[in-house]
Amino acid sequence: MENTDTGILPYASVIVKLLQGAVYYEDKLWNELILNQIQIDRFFRQIGIELIVEEEDGYAFLRQKEDEEGKTIGLIRRMPLTYEQTLLCVLLREWMDEFEITDTETRNLYITHKQFRERIEMFFKEKSNQAKLLRNLDTLIKDMLNLDFLKKIEETPYPDERKYEVRRIIKSKITADKLFEFKQKLTDYESKL
Repeated sequence: MENTDTGILPYASVIVKLLQGAVYYEDKLWNELILNQIQIDRFFRQIGIELIVEEEDGYAFLRQKEDEEGKTIGLIRRMPLTYEQTLLCVLLREWMDEFEITDTETRNLYITHKQFRERIEMFFKEKSNQAKLLRNLDTLIKDMLNLDFLKKIEETPYPDERKYEVRRIIKSKITADKLFEFKQKLTDYESKL
């Protein structure tokens, strides 16, 4: 399996890309990942990392395995989310669920900046919390782009018309159990205000 001249695995570029983030079906390395999936998975399992491949949804990423005590080897950094980031993750995950139930014809969920803002406005009863979140919306959208839950599709000079794709990877990163946990934390946080 190794290139005997260099000692480098023939799918090393896929391994490096996975260590940097998710690989999607539109990436040039997707086919190489699928062809070498067993070997790549075997490579990562040796160091306590699991390769998650969702061929139907078109993405792959790495997840750390936890031992009995819930510890990992620490290769993949965990980042705690702020209240606002958590809220947006919940909104996006629920939006993806609604989309998959109601739109069986379209593969991808596309949203505009305006639709995002309107959805947030519906979520809040208290105007002060809503106003704070809307002031920070552009920053929070950047956070979602960095977390790879959104992909910018169309940049326009008119902010409301900016278009994003909600990435399906959000379903694996925020499972139904995680979604329930997030909602509980949001409820607890709101009750303390």
